[in-house]
Amino acid sequence: MFYDDLDNTIQKKMNFVQNQYDPCVYNKWDGDEKVTKRVHVDDLKISLKSKDRINEVIDALRSVYDEITVHFGDEHDYLGMTLIYRPELKSIILMMKNYIKGILEQFGQDNSDEVMKNVKTPASDNLFRVRKKVKETEISRHQSSQFHSNVVKLLFLAKRGRPDILLAVSFLTTRVSLQT
Repeated sequence: MFYDDLDNTIQKKMNFVQNQYDPCVYNKWDGDEKVTKRVHVDDLKISLKSKDRINEVIDALRSVYDEITVHFGDEHDYLGMTLIYRPELKSIILMMKNYIKGILEQFGQDNSDEVMKNVKTPASDNLFRVRKKVKETEISRHQSSQFHSNVVKLLFLAKRGRPDILLAVSFLTTRVSLQT
């Protein structure tokens, strides 16, 4: 219901157009400047050059939703990603170290700083080698759920900031089994 209300506000009240390729992205031309809003549940990221125009967009949102939290500056945490804007270099640094540390902690890795070192690939040579039918070890419903949760988190990480691990994570998704 909230998404429907937000979608209505963005499109009908604020005159943004929903992106045809991604329904969570909205665009609007304001003069010669493009304004882009990205929506994830109740988190919005607004991108444009002019601070005055950003404030206009924020004021329009506040007129509908009263209290909203706003973050300004060159560094932002958004959906597990740390985005560092470097306008002088016309670049953005995307990091997900805290997100990775959280996943490693759930795997029981106390020394996550040591584990988080640069490697060429997380996949070993035997990634796709599956053991022949050996007596399968049953895992508990909790362990299965935890494995599923961590694989989904790794998939999010691979799709956002670490495409180098996507092959290994994609293989792990074939090992997820939902227990009923």
